[in-house]
Amino acid sequence: MFRSVRDKDVIVRLGYPKVTPLISSGDFENGNLMAATWHTHLSGIPPLYGVSIAPDRYTYKLIKETGEFGVNFLPFRLYELVWKCGLVSGANVDKFEKFKIRKMRGKVIKAPLVEESIVILECKVTKDVKVGDHVFFVGEIVHAWVRDNLLLSKGILDITGDKHVYYLGRGNFCTIDKNTVKSLKN
Repeated sequence: MFRSVRDKDVIVRLGYPKVTPLISSGDFENGNLMAATWHTHLSGIPPLYGVSIAPDRYTYKLIKETGEFGVNFLPFRLYELVWKCGLVSGANVDKFEKFKIRKMRGKVIKAPLVEESIVILECKVTKDVKVGDHVFFVGEIVHAWVRDNLLLSKGILDITGDKHVYYLGRGNFCTIDKNTVKSLKN
């Protein structure tokens, strides 16, 4: 049995939980972080990644100015940090300083990266597309980082250690339980 859903606030969250990274923007000295749930891989060749950001966000302004952004996937133990970075605007506060976040310099982009991350993608914007009340930034992944101990030989993340932060909506978070992972062999 199904029930109809008409509440737009509920409809946009029916595809959750979603991995929620921090999007970094700006430059190393004046960087910003924003929690983003609407993001995805787009292409393998070239490696493209997209993030959807509302034009009234400070992150939008910085990405438009610099043409680049970082995607910082934090471990689940830092879910409160992800939440806090989504509550305040970087136009008014230095989130790195306020929340005592350790910065890391990128290999290619100037935006600061989050040292505590599990995985980091450095992206250069190739295009932006207006989609409703957001703009979807398409970025080419120009460099990627992963913690040494988290990449298995098959090129997949080892989730017995640090796990990604997943956002359920309305201030609720979860992560993957290794007991729910199923492997299908050919």
